[in-house]
Amino acid sequence: MLVSEKSNQAKAGNEPFVLDISPDKMQAYLKLNPPPERAAWPTYEEIIDFLRNAGVIFGIKEQVIHRLLEEKSGRPTLVAEGVYPIKGEDAELKFFFETDRIRLIPKELEDGRVDHRELSMLQNVQKGQILVEKKPATPGINGRNVLGEEIKATPGKDKSLVLGKNVAWDLNRVIATCDGEPTLHNNRKISVQVVHEIKGNVCYETGNIDFVGSVHIRGDVEYGFTVKAAGDVVISGNVEGGFIYADGDITINGGIIGQDKSVIKAKGNLYARYIDHATVEVEGEINVRDAILHSDINCGRSITLGTKKGLVLGGVVRAGESLEAQILGSKMGTQTEIEVGTNPSIRMELNEIEKNLAELDKKLDALEKILSYLNNPEYKLTPEREEQRAKSTRTAFMYKAEKRRLEQRRDEIFQIMNDRQIERGFVKVRQTIYPGVKVVIGKAVRIFKDEYHFAMLTYDEGEISVQPYR
Repeated sequence: MLVSEKSNQAKAGNEPFVLDISPDKMQAYLKLNPPPERAAWPTYEEIIDFLRNAGVIFGIKEQVIHRLLEEKSGRPTLVAEGVYPIKGEDAELKFFFETDRIRLIPKELEDGRVDHRELSMLQNVQKGQILVEKKPATPGINGRNVLGEEIKATPGKDKSLVLGKNVAWDLNRVIATCDGEPTLHNNRKISVQVVHEIKGNVCYETGNIDFVGSVHIRGDVEYGFTVKAAGDVVISGNVEGGFIYADGDITINGGIIGQDKSVIKAKGNLYARYIDHATVEVEGEINVRDAILHSDINCGRSITLGTKKGLVLGGVVRAGESLEAQILGSKMGTQTEIEVGTNPSIRMELNEIEKNLAELDKKLDALEKILSYLNNPEYKLTPEREEQRAKSTRTAFMYKAEKRRLEQRRDEIFQIMNDRQIERGFVKVRQTIYPGVKVVIGKAVRIFKDEYHFAMLTYDEGEISVQPYR
């Protein structure tokens, strides 16, 4: 505690008061020293003058001082107290539409069926409709210490929104400026996408679809046709050898019949009843009702197979976080590869780097042989050969610089793969893992030669641990 000069004097016997001020200057404690024999106790006015002379001018507790004089107590007593600042309230955003597209996936009935009559995969808004209401952050209330000094309050944190297409601020509200489908990207950017609806199949009658908003297809996407959307894609039927690309989510109420041709790419999430002989790249989550069969799957987050069938058979299935299924592989020992814990885009980038490094090594080896010949001092080079040597030297320098860059990036990827974040990757199998299944978590690999039931696979010190399902 801080002690005033008058307090020091009091301790020396020159004053009847001892004043202590807390380090944060928010409390002042007064102690009365008994007066000398026959001397009078100090008056209320004398105490007030003493406090003011010591700089204590705010939050003085007058009733406490009166009681202190009545009781003639020698205990340190709180006689002045400051007011602490009140932190401002953070801004709040209230959304008037569903921001989690996963919640819009059709829910299964108790018998495992889906009531397609109740599907409502699109959220439509009208021009002028309120999408978000913002409660602004408050500045807070300043405080004051016993010396009368103002203490600034900490203002509340703001929450910002980035306005995309077809939306505008109206005071503290975001409204739609046209009819369409509201979307929220990365919890920050809000837009209204105009929805393009196909009432039947995507086929020769419609041609390929390339749309700046969302697309809702009431039928199927037939073999060889392409659908591209800057928003979401909703397909009521199947994808039969078609190609689907979306910057948002893809919802396929039927299945993906890939025929080893289909390519499905989404920057958001994917929902489908099943995936068969297809290539799938999804940055978000994948939710499949029944089965993933003989497909090449790359998922940035988690893959979930939700029904009692829940089968992953054949192909390669990669998830950046986790995979949950009922069955992996089959009794026939079908080769099935599962990889979790590393973002597939990182793995594919690493594969591409390794491929490019191998090509660079071949090119550099060829250049070194040429330069070895051209740099031989026994040979007198023609002007053409001199130009060839200079050009080969420059090219070799460029190749070596590119090689160093790729090697540096490869080392960065190895570091990412070795980080402890790979321990978050796991595989949950509610029924059976059959022989022939290969599981990779980070850099750990395990090939199953026996059946395992009700298992959870995790990364444990460079190996894959099999634990009871939980």
